[in-house]
Amino acid sequence: MNRKELLQKAGMAVAVSGILSTLSAEDHDHSTMAASTSGKSKYSKAMMAAMHCQLAAEVCLSHCLTELGKGDKSLAACATSTREVISLCESFVKLASQSSTYTKKLANLCIEVCEACAKECDKHANHHAVCKECRDSCLTCVKELKKV
Repeated sequence: MNRKELLQKAGMAVAVSGILSTLSAEDHDHSTMAASTSGKSKYSKAMMAAMHCQLAAEVCLSHCLTELGKGDKSLAACATSTREVISLCESFVKLASQSSTYTKKLANLCIEVCEACAKECDKHANHHAVCKECRDSCLTCVKELKKV
């Protein structure tokens, strides 16, 4: 593992740690809001999986762009699929955190995009650890999103 990959993974670990602590924190009592007092969203696990998937896709995209810059065009489709995952997972988290009526519809689209990304990353998983991690993260995300 080179220094850049180490820094990317460390950054991802810090981000995931912060996300997990935020999601596990108890809600405040806002008397003007109709928020749940349970301290957790009904979509917490799916949101955590989507955030992890988004972060893994960010790392994979960075790797793909570096390799594309070196002339390796075999990762072009992987870069495209990771960008789509990043956008949709971020959108899913935003809607799910609001308990939007569109959460389920977006979860279904996110499943489709994550499955396509996992399939694309699988082509490179034996040669690129970040692609394997992205694939695994996408598959975990799909599993959680199917529960929404």
